[in-house]
Amino acid sequence: MIATAFLGSTMQARINSTEDLNKQSYLKAIADYIINSQGSPVDWGSSSTVPTGFGLASSNAAYLYELDVDKVCRLNSLNNCSLSYFDIANSTGLGNLALGITVLQLISINIELVDSQTIGNNVSYTFEVSTSENSKPISTSLHCYVAADNHLDSITNDTSSSGIGYVTVEIPSASVEDALLVVFARASFDQRATSYAVYNFASSAQESTPSNTVLTLSPLDYKLNLSRDSVTIQKAYVFSYTYQSNLTTISSTEYAIPRIIDKSSFVLVICGLDGAEYFQEWVSYPQVPLSTGANFERSEQNIFSYLVTIKEALYRMELSFGDVIR
Repeated sequence: MIATAFLGSTMQARINSTEDLNKQSYLKAIADYIINSQGSPVDWGSSSTVPTGFGLASSNAAYLYELDVDKVCRLNSLNNCSLSYFDIANSTGLGNLALGITVLQLISINIELVDSQTIGNNVSYTFEVSTSENSKPISTSLHCYVAADNHLDSITNDTSSSGIGYVTVEIPSASVEDALLVVFARASFDQRATSYAVYNFASSAQESTPSNTVLTLSPLDYKLNLSRDSVTIQKAYVFSYTYQSNLTTISSTEYAIPRIIDKSSFVLVICGLDGAEYFQEWVSYPQVPLSTGANFERSEQNIFSYLVTIKEALYRMELSFGDVIR
């Protein structure tokens, strides 16, 4: 009886192990398909069309795990053309299988103000910038931009092998409250590993997502759409690791985003007047970081992690699935 009971428990453990292995293989195949399929229609990312088939690959992808910048943007709830979870669930055809999608920058950047001094009509600020990848400090090259009313400047430096570097900027005293510091960090081991971060002087804090209150900025198909109600736009900038340029006007509510060849996110900044109040607001292209889909709190979560490229820059993507109902 003991031998029989032992054999039975052993067999059941093997059966459960096989089922788990089959489940993981099944879910991994779905995850691979979502990332490497273009979906239907193949250009669903560039418009407000709801896809009938869900796939995130670029329509002209040359490699595996090469995602379409606009399909990724439409996963962000801040985009005017974002897909609802209902749209995603319907287009995947996964039925009751829960799906979650997270896209993160490969390099984490932390900006901390360590010193400020008034020098004549300017204020000098020194920031400590720390960079890490997968929680480990890494050395990077920094390219930073300061946009403040009519003041625009760029600064370069590096972070050491311990992931620490310093950046000093000078801003006219009258423009401090309206200033933004945009920091790009590029890893020494691969130029595709390039990330950005934004420090807002108005809130004296780093912003992980835009806190826009005047405009709704929504990039798609290399155009920046913005809501506009009694607002005067004065300037519009695009920043990447290597380049800085002005945005050109298509209409009163749309700007063309230049197709800059740079292995980097773009940070788009709009400056203007809301009545008599000056403002600066920003958005990134692609709109990463983002998280959408099911909430897996207190439920099974099967996570598949990938390194993907978007506009030739590297990002970390996680696809999460709930339990497979047998």
